[in-house]
Amino acid sequence: MKVIEGLKAGNECLKSMHEIMSIEDVEKILDDTQESIEYQRQIDEMLAGALTQEDEDAVLAELEAITQGEDVVLPEVPTEHVPEIPEAAKVEPERKDVMKKQNREMLAV
Repeated sequence: MKVIEGLKAGNECLKSMHEIMSIEDVEKILDDTQESIEYQRQIDEMLAGALTQEDEDAVLAELEAITQGEDVVLPEVPTEHVPEIPEAAKVEPERKDVMKKQNREMLAV
């Protein structure tokens, strides 16, 4: 008897839901959700630095054009000796590296 009462209550709930929502409403909600998921996926790819296939093809085509050109002029490589850096000057770049690492960690969080 309880099963039949449960089925009746379930049918009444379904009927009231059908009155409130139509199939078109449900389809619109599903479409909106799919669009939102796709939009979020695009944002995630941009943040991750991932290239689309189209972007990658464009980069490869540009590289091919650069490397195939015969009129590419490269700068001369210096031949003189590079002077030694004093110890006091080496400390500052290390500090900058630590600051950059901290900034990247904060951005990741």
